Amino acid sequence: MAMYDNILVPLDGSANSKKALDVAIEYSKVFHAQIIALSVVHHIKYDSDALSSDIYKGLSTNAHKIVESCRDRAWNQGITIKGVVEDGNPKQRIVEFAKENDVDLIIMGKSGMNAFNRLVLGSTTNHVVRDSGTQVLVVNA
Repeated sequence: MAMYDNILVPLDGSANSKKALDVAIEYSKVFHAQIIALSVVHHIKYDSDALSSDIYKGLSTNAHKIVESCRDRAWNQGITIKGVVEDGNPKQRIVEFAKENDVDLIIMGKSGMNAFNRLVLGSTTNHVVRDSGTQVLVVNA
């Protein structure tokens, strides 16, 4: 029996999340584990519904591009990954997704795109480590 069967890699396009994917690919090769690449679109309500919709569309398009790029990156190394884009609060959705999909290991970046979060362990990473109940490997690019 493999030590890890399902590895979740939350992605936001940052250097740390790309490095986390690279580490997940190596783990997948060793443990023959499935990788699930997850990008969460945080839908924030703005004053204008049109502005909110336009921003959401842009974020959603970007999330799909991130996942597709990661699928290609893994494919080039002989690994097939499942790519998923979901809506919600990233820190909450990652934890929920891991539970819903029997994830054995979450591999994620120390911090993401937000400059403030780079000062310390990112708030999303901190939340996932604290609340997931799943092993978390934190990667720093």
